[in-house]
Amino acid sequence: MRPQILLLITSLAVLLLSAIAAADDAADSPVGPPEPIKDVHDPQVQFLAQVAVNSYNLEHRRYLILKEVVGGETQETRKFINYLLHIVVNQTSSPCYRTMIRDRKKGPRYREFEFFESEICQA
Repeated sequence: MRPQILLLITSLAVLLLSAIAAADDAADSPVGPPEPIKDVHDPQVQFLAQVAVNSYNLEHRRYLILKEVVGGETQETRKFINYLLHIVVNQTSSPCYRTMIRDRKKGPRYREFEFFESEICQA
């Protein structure tokens, strides 16, 4: 096979794969504005907050314990519901954190732990 044909086939394959990846990213763009969580005591919200704390503990070899969820918001995408939660843990130096969990809407239950950051506690 000529090198030009091989180069053309390789270039087309790379172009096709990057187009597929871009389409997948666009398919997960937000479909609406963020909405405040009405009931922070909802079992689903409490469960996701616990998942975030447990994921952080495993990743950083810590032992934080969730005390409460004080607020948050959700934002839907085509594939996920993003939960931005404001939580309080059992740490005296900086007990307030914000965390994001992505919960898949359809198919097998799948959650992505996005981040866990310290924040200033709101009075």
